[in-house]
Amino acid sequence: MKKYLYILTLISILNSCIIVKEKEQKEEVKTSISLSPKPEIDMSDQMVRSTLGDMIAFLPKDWFFVDGEDKAPAEVYAIAVNPDYSLCAVFSEIRKNDEIDEIVKKESLMGLARLSYEKHNKKSAGSVQLVGKFQNMVLGQKNFVKYEISNSNGAITSKVIVFQSDMNHYYQFTLIPMDVQGKPIPPKDEINKIFNSILATIRY
Repeated sequence: MKKYLYILTLISILNSCIIVKEKEQKEEVKTSISLSPKPEIDMSDQMVRSTLGDMIAFLPKDWFFVDGEDKAPAEVYAIAVNPDYSLCAVFSEIRKNDEIDEIVKKESLMGLARLSYEKHNKKSAGSVQLVGKFQNMVLGQKNFVKYEISNSNGAITSKVIVFQSDMNHYYQFTLIPMDVQGKPIPPKDEINKIFNSILATIRY
């Protein structure tokens, strides 16, 4: 029970709903990169599906879903962890409203990513900070914007990706390192492979 409360606390910090003003932050954007559309690790047939059914993804082999027990934020529709509880994948919807639609219309996915980051920062009372720059990512015909956040001065970072489905709903996938059972957090290159592999399975 204790580990589930830890996970839900992390998720609560990383998922909140506020509205932010449009900002010009062109200096905070990395060059766009293209990734392999195929996973770099073995994936399972465990499917993640949004509430509306307009996006799906798959979990890595041996990962499993965690029941939020009605304590996770309402916008979170799937939580999954690896076997030693050192990584947590959170799939959530960014709820639409007129102001968010206007930001996305003006700034596309980059605006959605900035909005997402401001949510994290506000919810954590400023303890969660942006690490590096926002980055456009292309996988085949799919477009995403990625950024990283940390509350440990960059020593441990969570990876966040935002995207827009073909039905014009907004989504976010976050990969969070955790220390629940005293197991070491995977090295950065392994976390990158896991993140990119889950990303490669996203369909919308």
